Amino acid sequence: MMLILNTKRDVSKGFTLVELLIVIAMAGILAAALFFMLPTIINGTGRTVDIASVKLLDKATSLYKMTQMTTWNDVFKGFTTDAARLGELYETGNMDRIPVPNTKGSAFVWSISEQKWNVVHVVGGSEITMVVSGGFKGYITGSYTGNEKIIQIPAVINGTAVTQIHQDVFSGKGLTSVVIEEGITRIHARAFKDNKLTEIVLPNSMTRLDYGAFMDSGLKKITIGHGLLIEGNVFPKNDSFITAYNLGGAGTYILSGATWVKQ
Repeated sequence: MMLILNTKRDVSKGFTLVELLIVIAMAGILAAALFFMLPTIINGTGRTVDIASVKLLDKATSLYKMTQMTTWNDVFKGFTTDAARLGELYETGNMDRIPVPNTKGSAFVWSISEQKWNVVHVVGGSEITMVVSGGFKGYITGSYTGNEKIIQIPAVINGTAVTQIHQDVFSGKGLTSVVIEEGITRIHARAFKDNKLTEIVLPNSMTRLDYGAFMDSGLKKITIGHGLLIEGNVFPKNDSFITAYNLGGAGTYILSGATWVKQ
C-alpha cells in the first residue's frame, strides 16, 4: 500500500507537518554551517574579527527567528539586556559559544529598531568621571573625553552601578548613536545636547528626563517606557511629543513634520 502525503498548505491552519520538518532540516544545516565558520575567525584580531562576529550573530538571530517562529516586531521581545539576548541564542543552540569582542572597550549590541547586531564602544571610567561614593554615587559626571561617536553607556562602570547621567556630560560630542543600558533612571539637563542622533531607545528603568536632555540632537525616532517625567525642550517639538506620549504611553514615536505620532 502506498502512503501519500498531502503537502498542500492550508494557510488558515499554519504550518503543515512537512513544512515544519523542512524548516527544522534547514535550521540544522544553517546551524552546522555557522559552527563550522566560527573557528575560522577566532584567530583574527581587532575590528575585522568583530565585524565578522556581528555577521554571524545576525545569521544566528535569523536562525533563531526561524526555529522559534517569532512574529513580534522585535525578535528578542521580553529580553531587556544584550547579555540576556546572547544567552538566549546560546541556550537555544543557535550558537556554540557566546562571542566576546576583540576590540578593547567594545560590546555587541542589539538594535531594536534595525533588528540587527552592532559592535559599539563602551564608555569607560577613563573617559568620564564616575562617582563611586557619597550622595551622588552612581552618577556619571564630568565631560566625555572619548573619540568614539557610536557608544554604549553601560549599567556598571568601575564596579559601580550607573544610575544617573549628569548635566552636559555628552553635550556637543558629535555622537551619532547612543545605547543606554537598563538600570539608568535619570538624564540631567543638556546631557546629550548638540549631537547628531537620529533615534534613541530609552531603557524601561528610565524615570526622568531633565531640561534640554536631548536638545538640538536631531532625534526623529524615540522608543520610551511608561510614566516618564519629561521637562521642557528635551526633544525636538517637545510639546508635541509630550501630548502624544500622554495619550499613547509607552512605545515608539516618529517625528512627522512638526508632529510626533506613535507607531
